[in-house]
Amino acid sequence: MASKLCYIYFITFCYWFLIVSLFNTSNNQMTVSATERGKVVAFFQTSCASAAPNPCQQVCTDIRSGGFYCECRAGFDINADGMTCVETNPPPRDAILPGSTKYNSDGEVVVSDYDVVQVKSIDLTKGLPPLVASAHTRRLKTESSLVLDRAVYNLPLGGSDMTGFNVPEGGADNQYDVDLEIPEGGDYDPDNRLQNPLQGGAVSCNGVVCENNGTCAIVDSKIACQCPLGTFGVYCQKEIEVTYPKFFGNGYLALPVLRNAHKEFHVSLQFRPESPDGLLLFSGESSDAKNDFFSIVLDAGYVFFRFDCGTGHAELKSVSKVIIGGWNRVVITRLDNKGTLQLNDDHQIEDFSQGDYTRITFRLNLYMGGYSTMSAIAGRISTSHQFIGCVQELLINGRRVDFRKRGLVGESEFGVNVGECSANVCDGVVCQNGGTCTAKAADQHVCLCPLGFYGDTCTKNSAVHVPHFSGYSYLEFPGLQRSVLSYTEIEIVFKPISQDGTLFYNGFSRDRSGDFISLSLQDGHLEFRFDLGTGPAVIRSTEPLATNVWHLVRASRTGLMGTLHIDGQPQISGQAEGAYTQLTLLDGLYLGGHPNFDHTSKHANATRSFTGCLQKVSINKKTLSLIGGAVKGVNVSPCSHPCAGRPCMNGGECKPILDSYTCYCPIGYSNTNCEDAQDQLPTTPMFNGESYLMYKYSNVIKRVSGDKIDLQLYIRPTGRNGLLFWSGEDLSKKSTGDYFALGFVSGMLQLRYNLGSGEALLIYNDTRLFDGEWHRIRIQRDKQDAYMEIDRKEVVEGSSAGEYVSLNTDKTVYLGGLPAVSEKTGGRFTSGFAGCVSGMRLATEYDVKLIGQAHMGRNVGQCHKPPVKDLNSLR
Repeated sequence: MASKLCYIYFITFCYWFLIVSLFNTSNNQMTVSATERGKVVAFFQTSCASAAPNPCQQVCTDIRSGGFYCECRAGFDINADGMTCVETNPPPRDAILPGSTKYNSDGEVVVSDYDVVQVKSIDLTKGLPPLVASAHTRRLKTESSLVLDRAVYNLPLGGSDMTGFNVPEGGADNQYDVDLEIPEGGDYDPDNRLQNPLQGGAVSCNGVVCENNGTCAIVDSKIACQCPLGTFGVYCQKEIEVTYPKFFGNGYLALPVLRNAHKEFHVSLQFRPESPDGLLLFSGESSDAKNDFFSIVLDAGYVFFRFDCGTGHAELKSVSKVIIGGWNRVVITRLDNKGTLQLNDDHQIEDFSQGDYTRITFRLNLYMGGYSTMSAIAGRISTSHQFIGCVQELLINGRRVDFRKRGLVGESEFGVNVGECSANVCDGVVCQNGGTCTAKAADQHVCLCPLGFYGDTCTKNSAVHVPHFSGYSYLEFPGLQRSVLSYTEIEIVFKPISQDGTLFYNGFSRDRSGDFISLSLQDGHLEFRFDLGTGPAVIRSTEPLATNVWHLVRASRTGLMGTLHIDGQPQISGQAEGAYTQLTLLDGLYLGGHPNFDHTSKHANATRSFTGCLQKVSINKKTLSLIGGAVKGVNVSPCSHPCAGRPCMNGGECKPILDSYTCYCPIGYSNTNCEDAQDQLPTTPMFNGESYLMYKYSNVIKRVSGDKIDLQLYIRPTGRNGLLFWSGEDLSKKSTGDYFALGFVSGMLQLRYNLGSGEALLIYNDTRLFDGEWHRIRIQRDKQDAYMEIDRKEVVEGSSAGEYVSLNTDKTVYLGGLPAVSEKTGGRFTSGFAGCVSGMRLATEYDVKLIGQAHMGRNVGQCHKPPVKDLNSLR
């Protein structure tokens, strides 16, 4: 009875084991059990028949309750994959190649979250583990800090056939010390990591799993994963972005088929070879290059340019050899059957192809670094070697090729075994003060320093009067949104140092489509581009702009039409495509560059940041505060300019004017650099168009705001434009805000006000106001209605629209101007008042002390015209 009960328990345990095993298996995955002796038992779903052809290498056995398992014939053991077999008791023992997987003493797979440079003393107390290192177990987690590879290889005892391995013979209780030397970076060359060290053994891809659509291949009796473009590593496990391609002699990069190149082309290639032999570029008509083709090849250190138009090839050889390990530039051209070649600073070589044909038909991709079947073209291009080294730049007909993988950006279509040359340029680089390191070339880095810091490692900081842009810089401002729908005017003062770069960009979105407006330098020419949604306008300067010289540019558009004024050059006009007439710009506004040119419109042709200085940018007469108004910036430093030396004394403000400057002096100081203290304060203030007096006293403010105002002034104007009186809200922040303004526009005296529901405009036009004499101006407003009286004789009346009757202000009154007239008045006035003011009375009885009650002022002098003696005459 007892034996029968034991038998029942045994049968129950077996069925329970099978059920648990099958429950943990799906989609033909396997469950692996390791016995004390290391035998592998793997169970699979479905059946031997439905998985036909035979899923097992030798014997497939069905399980009655569902599923199957594989067995091996006598003399063989099952492999880690549960399907293939290996000969029993081969001479070598098993060891583990360094990478990402290890086994513990129970034969279980564990994976670490850390990388190491050296692994020592692996304790295998229960014998060598079973071969269960597979993709299915790679991502198990433990607390172990040991990092090994999941691949398993055979090594002879007491030998060191593979570099870095030492498996000593013997050892107490089957303990083995394995020294694994992993190079810096934690990765092995594929040729070393995947080679089979078993001498005389068969090399096979069985059990090698290449990730990310990589394929296992046997090359020169070695196992290697062939990694598709955008992946890298022993098993193609790393995803990378290729910007500066790196080739290892076993791969290639495929670019689009050459277009419009059948008659002529110009190619410039900058590369750094690590070997004197290899294919740099190749394309042609057919895959075997038997017909039309061209190639650039390294052979024994020389550069060879070969091309064939169909009736015989030409071969051009460089004068000197390339610099191995250094950067070289080769330039080739072809026009009809004539070709030229120039390497670095050598003189140019030319030759002609044979026969009468002068055109090349291109149907293949342009291959760089190698070719998919080198043996097919080796005879035509005279090499079977693929390139080893880096490529920094490829220019085709003057246009730079983007090596990144195709999508919204990038031109590379496919490739194999291509790395990134700049992968380690930031290793060991520490950017201070919140800066970040990025590659700016294949072997160069740059620190991107936040606004306020600059320098190689972001350690410098100083006041920026005129911003300098390094070519890796930008300033970000709030976007223009819908404020420039029908009309846009941009005025910009800049000094370029290089001939390429983005000066101004504002777009609709970041998907490379939609509305945008931009100013950029392309080969020294200034381009004004804008797109209203149906196709861009491209307005280009007729002449290139000189570098290291200040330029004044005005670019404007009205609807579809655009114009460009550059210094004294004639005006250039252009028109956008399509029928849309409004410009909507919802993204940020960028000056001097962009944080990611992949987010700019494809029609903007914006790929590089500006190198040089920006002095002024205004949009629709509103001048941007280049540093104070920026919401973000990168790598902005002081430009070499007189203002950088702070020439203005006694609290004066330096204003750049091209290569020169002017000082805005506080009240009581004057002269070029505000160096002279005035003997006495002005009694009758004189304004020069860049001046103002500001008042904040409540006795002044309460007589200006509210639903009434009575303002009387004696003025003697000398300039025909300028703001005379202002109180209101900042219209640069609130375009429909309340304000009350008096000033001159083209010689006409204008009274403008808005109480919140519509503007009023009263105009008086008489040239006698500029006769050099004093003139009395009186303004009265009662709720919405107002009148303007000149010299007690002439009256102009008007009213504002809507229902609002009270003036809301920022509790400040300005006389003679504003700190930023055009911006704060919304472009209604563009400069301050030029002339003298003798007296100002508010509410018929309050005489303002023009200097004594001023909270602050700028550039205010003493009027030379005797003032009005009796202010009672103001009544």
